[in-house]
Amino acid sequence: MPYGKSDFKIIRVNPTVIAGTTENNDVMFTNVEIPNAVIGNGGCSKLLAVYVIDTDNENHNMDLIFMSTNTALGTAGSAANISDADALATNMCGVISLDFTDRQCSLGGSTITGFSNVHGDHGSSVPPSPMLLQAEDNSTSVFMGGIAREEMAFAATNNVQIILHIALR
Repeated sequence: MPYGKSDFKIIRVNPTVIAGTTENNDVMFTNVEIPNAVIGNGGCSKLLAVYVIDTDNENHNMDLIFMSTNTALGTAGSAANISDADALATNMCGVISLDFTDRQCSLGGSTITGFSNVHGDHGSSVPPSPMLLQAEDNSTSVFMGGIAREEMAFAATNNVQIILHIALR
């Protein structure tokens, strides 16, 4: 491996959340691009872990939906509303259900929560398996949308950062 190159990447994305109340089952944020999530157009990588920094210290449960295309799950602040045809056309890679009561580390005014068992059930005795991320044929990006799984109220639109640990090879 050449100096400075790695088969792994940490990508940070900053979705725009709603400042104010988002109801349970509403779209928490519209799709954000995860740039260079794969090597080469149409490539595939492994999502090894996800961490969420909540600078508002709200600690809300959410689902993160990963897809190959930038197809909206609905309008932020409204119930998820995607047609069956569009759901299939997104080429969804998978979903991660994040439960902030599982693991969290208080940093004073912020909280960081880590989720390395990306297939969902943190209480399972089944070993975690990574999620594969697949880009479209003409892209190296993957997209992620968020759905609130309880009522949440962030103070500002930039209160969340999502950190993705990705194995490129």
